[in-house]
This record gives sequence, structure tokens and C-alpha cells, in this order.
Amino acid sequence: MADSTHSPARKHRTRCKLGPGRLLTLVLLVIMMLTSTCANAAVLGIDFGTDWFTIALANPGRPLDLVLNRDANRQTASVVTVNGLERTFGSNAIAISPRLPEKTFMAVRNLLGVSYDSEVAAAYRKQFPNRMVKEPATGSVSFQYGPGANETLTVQEIVAMQLRYAQQLVKESEGIVVKEAVFTVPSFFDRSQRQAMLDAAQLAGFRTLALVNDGSAVALNYAMSRSFTKPEKHVFYDMGAGKTVATIAGFSMRSATKALKSKKATVINVQAFAADSTLGGQEVDFVVRDLLVDKFMASNHGADVRDNARAMNRLLKEAKRVKTILSANTEATASVEGVLAGVDFRTQLSRAEFERATKHLAQRIRGPIDDALKAAGLTMADIDSIVLVGGGTRMPFVQKTLGDAYGATKLSRNVNAEEACVMGAVFKGATLSSHFRVKDMRLRDAMPYAVRATYSTEAKSILGGNKQETVVLYPEFGPVGVRRVIRDTRTSDFSIDFAAKPSLGKDGAWTDLASVKVSGVPGAKGKLKAKQAVSDKPEVRVTVQTNELGVFEVVKAEAAFNVTNPGYATYLEDLALWETESAQWEASTAATESESSSAEAPKKASLRARPVPPPELVVEVVQLDIDVATHGLVKLGGDALEKSRALLQLMDDDDAARAAHHGAVNGLESLIYQLRDLADDATDVTTEQQRDALSDAVDAAADWLDAHAEMASLKDIQERTAQLKALQKPIVFRRTQVAKRPEHISALRAIIKQAESLVELYRVGYTAEELEPASELLQGLEDTLRNTTVWLDDMVVKQEALAMSDEPVLTTTAIDDKAVGIERSLAKLVAKKVKKKVPEVTVSEPKAEATEADDEPQSSKDKGGAGHDEL
Repeated sequence: MADSTHSPARKHRTRCKLGPGRLLTLVLLVIMMLTSTCANAAVLGIDFGTDWFTIALANPGRPLDLVLNRDANRQTASVVTVNGLERTFGSNAIAISPRLPEKTFMAVRNLLGVSYDSEVAAAYRKQFPNRMVKEPATGSVSFQYGPGANETLTVQEIVAMQLRYAQQLVKESEGIVVKEAVFTVPSFFDRSQRQAMLDAAQLAGFRTLALVNDGSAVALNYAMSRSFTKPEKHVFYDMGAGKTVATIAGFSMRSATKALKSKKATVINVQAFAADSTLGGQEVDFVVRDLLVDKFMASNHGADVRDNARAMNRLLKEAKRVKTILSANTEATASVEGVLAGVDFRTQLSRAEFERATKHLAQRIRGPIDDALKAAGLTMADIDSIVLVGGGTRMPFVQKTLGDAYGATKLSRNVNAEEACVMGAVFKGATLSSHFRVKDMRLRDAMPYAVRATYSTEAKSILGGNKQETVVLYPEFGPVGVRRVIRDTRTSDFSIDFAAKPSLGKDGAWTDLASVKVSGVPGAKGKLKAKQAVSDKPEVRVTVQTNELGVFEVVKAEAAFNVTNPGYATYLEDLALWETESAQWEASTAATESESSSAEAPKKASLRARPVPPPELVVEVVQLDIDVATHGLVKLGGDALEKSRALLQLMDDDDAARAAHHGAVNGLESLIYQLRDLADDATDVTTEQQRDALSDAVDAAADWLDAHAEMASLKDIQERTAQLKALQKPIVFRRTQVAKRPEHISALRAIIKQAESLVELYRVGYTAEELEPASELLQGLEDTLRNTTVWLDDMVVKQEALAMSDEPVLTTTAIDDKAVGIERSLAKLVAKKVKKKVPEVTVSEPKAEATEADDEPQSSKDKGGAGHDEL
């Protein structure tokens, strides 16, 4: 009822008023919205390699940077151990791999999208002890991780686990969940391998913005901090753990218009690449391992370890360490404990032995560069430098081989070998988001395969039947992200077959890629909005593209008709009318010129402009139906996708439960140690009986933990923890009170003293009348100060009468509450703004001496004034 008496303006002001609580809520909501926006805008770059993966983060308002793992390292091992539902990642998985070699999955990246019968899968089976099985439906690779025949993991699921682990590392490090990412893939990955990577990313909960060829990502990183005053060409030689790729990229500057401003943009043109898909650091690891095997067998009377998975795993782990040492030293000592039961192994390995054993690999080192130059139609004279990338290029024999082949001055090490790829990927992600302002760089990435289309036209061939048309849509190393249109004039439905050939600078066969059935052509004319089609034969257009993911796809099909423009007939009528008007105007002009040209003659009207002819024909498009079938491409979806998601979620839940259990055990163990120290340190605030009870409880908890830590439920551990904390809390409380009470008492007395001084200033500096507006507040403050002083003195006496082991009657919280009460009363008093009254002062003007003007009558003054005004 009260609101109804307010004016509209008053109502508006009332509604807009925000109290402190609402204002705080609004601020928190804004902060939450900003945090959510940053999390949604953030993008990851992930370089998932054979041996390691690296993560980089693009977050608005912050520079692009790497994400560290739990060990504060920039790289995380691409290894996962799956033991039942329990998973172990990274370096921890490597540590337990000798005990669980068949359940530890390494180097699975190269198995993405390959068949069980492929050379890559066969080589993997030879080198690793995992139980690889063939998927009955697809013929792809899976691994058995448990005793049951159905306990299998696909390669996509194994990779997805590690990608989700990468997402978790970002959350732990940065406090945000990032779901958008750009992934690097080897340049030679075909469409099946790329699709498998996309499936793994989808399983991990990522939305993939792009797949970037690893060489292209390095080229992006190379250009991030450089300007190019003249065109340059560089070879990026990337030797990783499982492959070696040479990428040729050209760099130039060109003017580009952005936001109505002309700026210089860096253009990166990937011209060609070539690869050796098995040459890499991992191949070297196997060579060193085999050296160690030979030395072990020679020193142990021919004891064969080649069929012992655990022994081979231990030797492989040591081989990786020895290889790293020999990259910087001429000798290394290999030492492995328990190669066989009760048999340890120790030996020396020299760099000379190492290089002799890897001589056959050295002969393959320059192959990718030579093949890439041939594919691009270039020579080494056209190349400005060879930029070394990847951990494998640190090996001396690799650098020596390249230096001998192309000249040491051509070799360049001006990018970070391990980080350049992921930094280029995250930069690519930033360019795809509107939330970032980055250097303008235009990447023309190259397709890993050429694409052609074959279809039957309606034209007849000289041999009879319809003529076959073959069109190369994308040549070798064609651009990614470009659309192409197949055009054919026809009236019948038809099919198009697409084939692909690898773009690796080597001869390769065309293989079936996809096929599309285009239907609806005969009935397309009937769907025209305008019925005046010039011809019954439309131009059928089939649009295809290679998207940012490097995947070929059919976009649409349509029938385009040339139809008569309805506005053309109107134009013809208007043109005839204009011609009549023009003739009349010309006649009028001639008559006017023969008449007098006097000023009074009427002005001649102007002729309107000649009508502009519209197009006689316009194109009208009718959408056609397409049915696309892919060949040799298995895309995860349907029941298979849901099954994989369910399995990964089950393992995630198990990981979360295990982490919670582990954390609870650690928490209880830590509490036990704290309470043992507390029993010794808190003798002043505890009685002997209390200390004995605490010690007994701690010992019982420790015994229980030793016996039941692994099998106890999370609830039982939490209950034990709560029981101990119930004993800990009063002791810690008393000790804290003893330590801090004097400080709080002194602070309260100081506040009381200050407040009393202020009250005295009010009483002395103002009259009773001046203090009238604040008299109640002032009196209330005096009462509060008096009562608080009495309370504090009384409580101090009571507290001092108690032993320190007794529960305190005077707590720091109670003292602080009193102090807060005084401060609030002071604030209210000061806010009242008491003012001193200024006495009225009567000022008497001094009497001036009389003048002649003053002696004049008033009337004469007025007259003078009037006369002056008149002037």
C-alpha cells in the first residue's frame, strides 16, 4: 500500500537502488561471467608425438605459452599403462612398464587409422610386446588389455585417454577446462589417419578447430617473430621419434586489407613435403637396444632375452637413456638391474659403436629432403636454409650427414626443436578465434594427397556409350581449405567417383576415396520459380572441398538454369516509350531553336536517361540430392562411439575414485604425523590424561591405516580422519588462544583508549546544543566503552584463574566482537558530522563626513540621476 503513494520517478529510484548484498552478488556474477568467457575463449595447441606430447595455451589477455605437467616439465611421455580400470600416464607409466610391459602402450600415434595387416602394424608387433588384435568389423588395430576376449582398446581410445589427460593437466595448471584445440599431425597422414585423430579428439571431449601438418606448424612458428623483406624458401627438417619429414615453405610479405586498413601480412606457402615414416629416434632406440641385447647375451653365456618381454622392456628403457648420453658424449655406461631373475647387467658403449650400428639409418637421412626438392621442382640453390626440428636432429651423426650432403652453413637451429611445432599449432588456433589479436599471417597448407573425379557425361564417345570425364580437382600438394566445382550440362542423374593419391613426391597408385550419387536432375526444372527456362539441360554443379581438418568432403550439388528475366519485357516496353519521348524531344528542340530566343521564352524540358538494360537471362538454382559413400574410411560413430565413451567414462570415474581414496589416505597419514608432534609440543595446554588419550587414538589410527589402507572404503578413512580431528581441534584451539589472547586484549584496550579520547574531544570542543543531533550516539558510545572495559577486566580475571589446559572463557573471537562493536559506534558518530555554530556578528558602518553633495536634498539627487540616465 505504501508503494502505491509513490510517484513513478520515486518508484524507479527505489527499484534501482542496490544494497551491499545485491551489489556484491552482481560483482561476483560479473567475475564468473568473465572467467567463463576466458575459459570458453581459450584454445589449446597439442603436438601429440610418438614419444612425447606437448601442450600450449592461448588464453585472452595472456601471451601464448606452454603448459607444464605435474613434474613441471614441458613434455609429457606419450605412454599409458592400463591395468584393469586403473590407468597410469606419462613418466609414471614408463616407471612401471618393466612390471607391466603388455599393458603399457607406447608409440601408438603411428597406428592411428592403419589396418592390422599394414607394414606399420607389423613393425609394431615386432618391436613391442603388447597383445595386438584385429578388429573383425573394420580390420583395424586393437589391443587386449585384460584376460577377457572383449577387454580390448582401440588405438583411438588409447590416444583419447592421453588427450583427456592433457586436458586435465591444463585444468590443474590453469584452473580452466579448455575444449577447443588444434592438433598437429604428420604431413604424410592420409584421410583415414586424420579421421582417426579426429575421432580420438572427439572421444577426449575436444572440438577440433584444425589439423595442422607438423612441418606447417613449425613454419608458422618460424614466421611469428620474423619479417621478410624479400621472398625466402626454407626446408624444415623434422626428425621425431617415429618419423622424419622435410617440408619446403616459402615466405613473403604482401599488402592485405583488414578493418579498412592496408597492412603487411606474412604469407606462408607450403610447396611440398616428403617423409620417411619409420626413420626417427625410436628406430635408433631399437638399434641401441639390440646392441645391449647382444652384449648381454655375450656376457651371460648366450642367455636369450629376446622372448622375455620384461627384459626387453628394461633394455629398451636403458637404450633411450644411453642414446641421449651419446648425443653429447663419446662414451656411456649402460646399467640394468634384474634383466633376468637375479641377473644384473652393466656395460660400456662408445659413440663409434653407436654410429657403426646406425650406419644403415644414416643412408636414409637425406632422402626426405631430396624427395621434397624434386616434388617442388627446386634445387638446394633455391633454398635459404635447412631448419632442424625435433629431438632426433640433436644426434651428431644426423647433423654430420646433413652437413656433408648440403653444407654445414645451410643448417640452421634458430627454432626450439621440441616446442616450435606446438607453438605454431596454438598460434593457428588463435588465428581461428575472434578473441585474439595476433600477427597477420596467411598459411597455405598443403594436402597430403591429390584428388581426382571421374564421371560419365551425356556426350557419346567415338567407341560408343557415354564419354568418361576425369578431372584432377586437387593436384599433389594442393591447398587445404579450398572449394572446387565440377560442372556438367545434363538432364539425367549420375554418379561421381573420387580417387586419391599420396602427395609424397613418389609414384603412387590412385585409390578409391569416395563416390557420390547425384539425383533429382530430371525433376529440377519443375521446381523453378520462373517457368521460362531457356534450355531443358541445366548445368549441374557439384561442390567439393578439403576442409581445415585436411579431410575431403562433398558439400552440395545443384542444377543451374538460365531463365528469362521477368524484368526484361518491362525494360523493352520502357525502351520503346523512351524512344518515342526522344523523338518528341528532338522535334521540340528544333522548333525552339527557330523561335525567338528572348529571355521570356520558356525553358525546354530535359529528356530522361536511356533505360539501362537488365540481363536478358538470369540463373536460377535448384538444390539436388546427394548420397555420399566413403571408401576405406572408418569414422567412429553410432553404437561404437557410445561404447567407447562409456568405457572411457568408466575409467575416468575409477581414476577419480582412486584419486579421492589416495588423497584421503595421504590426508590421514599426514594428520597422524601432525598429532604425534602435537602430543609432544602441546604439554602446556593439555593434561597428561588428554595426551595419553590422544596418543592412544593416534596409535590406533596408524595401526588401522597400515592394515587397511588399500582395502578401506573412502567413508571409513574419512570417519577415522574426523575422529582424530575432533581430538585435535580443542587442543589446537587452546594453544592458539594462549598464544594470541594477549595481543587481542592489548588491541581492544588501545581501541577503547582511542575512542575515549575522541569522546573527550567531542565533550570539550562542542556545546550541548551543538551535540544535540549526536547526543544519543555519543551517550551510547560512552556506555559501550564503560561496559566493555568492565567486561574485559572481569573476563581477564576469570581467565587468569583457569589453567591453560582448561577451556578458555575469554576467547579472541569474543574480544574481536567487542572491538568491532566499538568501531561501528565510532563510525556512526563520525558520520553524523556535528557542526559548530557560527555566532552572528553585527557590523556598524563608520560615519562619513558630510559633503556638499550629501547636503543636497534627495529630490535634487534623484533629478541628477535622471539627467545622467538620460545622457
